[in-house]
Parts: sequence; C-alpha cells; structure tokens
Amino acid sequence: MEHPDQHAADEAGGRLDTKHSESKSGAVTGPRSPRWVVHALIVFATVLAVVAGLNVWVDRQLLDTDEWVGVTDELLANDDVRGLLAAYLVDELYESIDIAEQLDTRLPDNVDALAGVLAAALRDPATDGVNRLLGTDQVRGIWSDVNRTAHEALVRILRDDTGPALSTTDGNVTLELRDLVKQVGLEFGLSADVVDKLPEDVGRVTIIESEELAAAQDVVRLIDALSVILFLLVVVLYGTAVYLAGQRRREAIREVGLAIIVGSVVVLVGLRVSVGAVEGAVGDISGAQGAARAASVIGTELLHGLAMAGLAYGALIAGFAALAGPSTTATWLRGKLVPVLLTKPAVAWFSASGAFLLVVYLVPSEPLQSWWRGLIFIALFASAVVALRQQLAREFPEALLSPVAAVGEPTSSDAPG
Repeated sequence: MEHPDQHAADEAGGRLDTKHSESKSGAVTGPRSPRWVVHALIVFATVLAVVAGLNVWVDRQLLDTDEWVGVTDELLANDDVRGLLAAYLVDELYESIDIAEQLDTRLPDNVDALAGVLAAALRDPATDGVNRLLGTDQVRGIWSDVNRTAHEALVRILRDDTGPALSTTDGNVTLELRDLVKQVGLEFGLSADVVDKLPEDVGRVTIIESEELAAAQDVVRLIDALSVILFLLVVVLYGTAVYLAGQRRREAIREVGLAIIVGSVVVLVGLRVSVGAVEGAVGDISGAQGAARAASVIGTELLHGLAMAGLAYGALIAGFAALAGPSTTATWLRGKLVPVLLTKPAVAWFSASGAFLLVVYLVPSEPLQSWWRGLIFIALFASAVVALRQQLAREFPEALLSPVAAVGEPTSSDAPG
C-alpha cells in the first residue's frame, strides 16, 4: 500500500511537471493557422518585396537628381560610353557646320581643292581628340551641370511642380548638349564666331515629348504612392505570417529570412540576364556593346545594392531564428549572451544599440535611405532584442536571482514569442 506522504509528493511532482509543460508550450501564444496559409503569406510578401525593390530603384534612379547626376558622371568616365558620346558630338558638329568650307577658307589657293578630303580625313582624329577632351575636368563640369539642369526640370515637370517659369503645355523635355558641341568646335580649331553661329537645336536630345507628359506624370504619381504602400504591405504580410504561425513562429521567422534571400537572388540573376540581353540587342556596332553593358551595369548599381542588402538582411533574420532554435550550439550561444542581454538591462540595450549601428555600417544601407523605413527597421530590431531577452528569462531564470549570471542548463528552448 502506498504511503500517504509518498502519494502527496507524487501529486506535487505531477503538478510541477504539468506547470513546466504548460510554460514550455505557452511561451509562444496566439492563433495557429495551417502551414499553407503562413507559407502563402510569406511567398506573396516576397513577390511584393521584389516589386517594391524595383519601385524604389525606379523612384531613386530616375527621380533623384543627385543619383541621376552621379550615374551620368560614371557613364562619362567609362571609355566605351565616352567614345560613343565623342562620335555623337563630332557628328553633330559636321552636320551643323560645313567643315570642308571652313578648311577651304584657310588653305592656300593651290590646295583648296583638298578641303573635302581633309575634312573627311580629320573626322576620326577629331573624334579621338574629343574623347580626350571629354575626360578633362572642364568638360566633366559642363556635363554634370547640363545633366543636373535637365533632370531638375524633368522632375519638376513630372511632379507637376513647374511654377511660372516652366510650362508643360508646349514643348518637350530635352537634354541640351549645345555647350559641349561648341567646346568640340573650338577644340577642332574653329573660330568663336563660327561656333556661336551653331543652330540652337544642335546637340539637343529629347527626353520626353510633350504629348507623353501626361502619361509620364501619372506614372510618377503611382511610383511615389507605391514607394510607401508596397513597403508597408510587405512588413504587414511578413508580420501576419509570423503571428499566425503560433508555436511555429521561430520557423516562420526563419522562412521569412530565407524567402528574402531567395527574392534577392532572383533580382541578381535577373540583372545579369538583363545586362546580357541589352548587350546583345545593340548588335555588332563598333563600341556599342561595351557602352551598352557599361550603361546597364552603372544604371542598375542601385538595384544591385538593394538586392545585396536583401541578402544581408535575410541572412540576419534567418540567423536570429537559428539563434532562438533548440540546437545545442544555439543553446550554448544563448547561455553566453545571458550576462550581456539578461541580467543588466542598461548593458543589454547599450550592447544592442552597438550591434544595430554595426549592422547599419556593414550591411548595404539602400533600404534605409528614408527616415520612416529606418524607424521601422529600428522597431523590428528592438522587437527582436525584447523577444530574445524574454526567451533567455524563460530558459535561465536563475540568472535573474543572482547579481552575477550563473548560466546552467536552460529550462526550455522556446522561440521568442
């Protein structure tokens, strides 16, 4: 027959085991939806994240003047692009001025019949000379100023912020390279009087025609709106997927990180394919393939930076999920973090702030260019720190009872809730 004291002890032990079991299973609360719902939300959010990245790229690449000028300066520094631009400027000069006639006025009477031959023979050397001229600081300054002026006007028009001095009713949005053509003419040896007589439209490149402005303005308004909506929607969908995962939240967080990595890889692969397609589309025109490749690579550097940032942040999220996992290594690492993150809150948040600044410094920061995206990132980072501290408190409760953390075997290995 069982002794009454032994029976009471068994009941007490049973209650303790039940309490521990409930604590372990109840560390993460909330509804638990079917796996396919969570996976569908993550996949949909990742697709939207890729679209959001493309939208940010278009917004900043095409509508940010500093970004635009930086890209055009890089293009001018490229040998292939500079060679094509030099050929274009020389062609504009030859079409606007009768070079043979100008030579004829300077040649002696007995050789003036060679003016046409000399004009044709000088075309290639002139192109080489213009190529070198385009590499000088003076011409680079003109190039930057021309692009900045044109782009500022373009953005004002596209955002319908023209003011009294700029009208969208008539005319096109153009890039005026007349000053560069004039500089080429002077380098060619033409007199200032002749160069000043160049047509007003020489070197004029039409960016948007007047009848296209209304549609372009609608597109810009859509881009501006989507820049905010898509990012917020992605964050909400990922958050919803993690919440609905219930006790599988750690797995859901890991899947979010992996999905972001996959989406970033898709963008990088798409970039490589696109650059090859653009290079092949120009055909075998001399110098055109190199220039097309350079323009594609330089023009998509921002998008490449966004994709690399996605890889880094996806790895951080997946790494956080692994740190919260039940593996022996993860448990050991969490034990090492107890003295820093659990026992002294001030030290915990100071350390977390240092880690945050390190992440921002090391990881490509393209997604954090706007202040509100930065605030969301800070909030998510802080939430992760709070969740990890809560998990450490559940696993190492003895550390909270002693001034010095005594890290032993964890009481549970729950994921952060």
